[in-house]
Amino acid sequence: MCGRYTLSEAPEALRLQFQFDISLNIEPRYNIAPSQLAPVVINSQSRRKIFMFQWGLAAKGRPQEPLLNSLINARAESLLDRPSFKEAFLNRRCLIIADGFYEWKTEYRTKQPYRIHLKNNMPFAFAGIWEKSQADNSEAPQPNKFAIITTAAVYSISHIHNRMPFILKPGDYENWLNGDGLEVIKKSSTDSDMDLSFYKVSPELGNINNDSQELLKEYDPPQLAPVSYTHLTLPTKA
Repeated sequence: MCGRYTLSEAPEALRLQFQFDISLNIEPRYNIAPSQLAPVVINSQSRRKIFMFQWGLAAKGRPQEPLLNSLINARAESLLDRPSFKEAFLNRRCLIIADGFYEWKTEYRTKQPYRIHLKNNMPFAFAGIWEKSQADNSEAPQPNKFAIITTAAVYSISHIHNRMPFILKPGDYENWLNGDGLEVIKKSSTDSDMDLSFYKVSPELGNINNDSQELLKEYDPPQLAPVSYTHLTLPTKA
């Protein structure tokens, strides 16, 4: 799955790499979490444009469900089988720009977060789908929603988690936005392992209000003290 990610590259560099019309100020983010707003690239009037969408789709038939229950990920293997994803997959696909993502692994009875990124440290795009906002009784306009498509983890990070975001190859951006999305999904299943690196980061990542650049630093967990048996008293036979 994917429950947190980062985007800290300069806006102009992102514009040049992903070829979108820039119309908003993209602030560095180090802990993008579900229900928050994040930059999303869509095809609009035959041009790539970037907008701030909210992370998490409402389940079909439950548009007013709380954000905590929103659908933040969509499995690539079942996009056409899920009513909540099918129509968006066929008609509204997007690029979700990132330069890293986080996964948690249970180690010594605690959950240790890892940051995962390309070895060349370049930004990349998750495959995403999006939905238009549903009108409600509030006066303020509601943002459109998005979800990140996930797939089986590549071998190099499968010991951390068995799922990962679907990372698009640059040559597939146009086909994903405007062409045959199913073809992009099928082609990826035959691709070899991509060049990913990973390292441990601070458990402070768990606080969604913590969006500090310090979260990107490599974390060295405290060593567990060895158990001492010198003061144990063994039971004696009666």
